[in-house]
Amino acid sequence: LADAHGALGDQPRRGEMLKRALEIEEKHYGPKHFELATTLFNLADAHGAQGDQHTRREMLKRGLEIEENHYGLEHFEVAATLFNLAEAHGDLGDQHTKRETLERALEIEEK
Repeated sequence: LADAHGALGDQPRRGEMLKRALEIEEKHYGPKHFELATTLFNLADAHGAQGDQHTRREMLKRGLEIEENHYGLEHFEVAATLFNLAEAHGDLGDQHTKRETLERALEIEEK
């Protein structure tokens, strides 16, 4: 349902639906379970589409932590999330952290 709202251009409603889904998942699985990662990334995207880059970054960081715990620190899925996180840092004007995050992602990709 959240994706349908997003496809219709209603990002605020998409965000609301994803937030509700995250709350349900947290109650069912706990706050650090792998099942939450996808919802966190979708929620990050919804916030980014609404111009809320700070929340976007926080959702990506939380999802990254879950992925790192699930896959390990050098998995290609972790690298993909790092690329998105680097973009969020850049959108917030933090070019130094963007560069560091991109370098870490590239190190993983090159292995």
